[in-house]
Amino acid sequence: MLLTEVMPQIKQAFKANLKPGAILWALMLIFFVAYATSTTFSSGLGKVSELKTSVGYPFSFGVYVLFAAVMPEMFKIMFFQKRRPTVQNLRNLIFVGLLFGCIGIVTDIFYVYQARWFGEAGDLRTLLLKAFVDQALYSPVANFILVSIFFMRENGIRREVARKLVSPRFVFTKVLPVVVAGWCIWIPGVMLVYSMPTALQLPVASLILCFWVLIFTFVTASRTELIK
Repeated sequence: MLLTEVMPQIKQAFKANLKPGAILWALMLIFFVAYATSTTFSSGLGKVSELKTSVGYPFSFGVYVLFAAVMPEMFKIMFFQKRRPTVQNLRNLIFVGLLFGCIGIVTDIFYVYQARWFGEAGDLRTLLLKAFVDQALYSPVANFILVSIFFMRENGIRREVARKLVSPRFVFTKVLPVVVAGWCIWIPGVMLVYSMPTALQLPVASLILCFWVLIFTFVTASRTELIK
């Protein structure tokens, strides 16, 4: 019964994100070609890598705040609110900024450990191993935490809400569609991320994240009511 309810949501999430994902795949291909062929482009990214290495975790926090909170909120104000900011925009900026800033640090640590576990080579086997751990293990857990936090933000921190968070229905109807939507973007995305030097992986991931957060916000905003 639950599977019958979930499958249409999964199909809808896949179809809704396939075209945006294809656009992003094309942009990532252009990015990779520019990195491989343009010395100016690669040297510019090298400076970003040096900045990230010298600054450390504050860089990880700040770049995720910029691309996951500031830029998406600005896009919403410009394109959906007729350039009229509200107090809610400020609240969203603070909440999402703190949340994704912390995720930036966790993701940075995760990328470092991926390099320790599987090495920093750019061969296909290494890329596939890192992509599998990323999308099959790390991504579902991270998305469960994200969806749960946004769900509690919308519905309050109450005992009945906590019970719903650990129910199979929540996992299949709330989290799984978000995970599937993310796969449309992040499966090819992480292949690009892990083809970069370790110090550049987080900055590249943050560019993809900016696009993904817009989709994540749309998916979660359409499912804010409590599960019956």
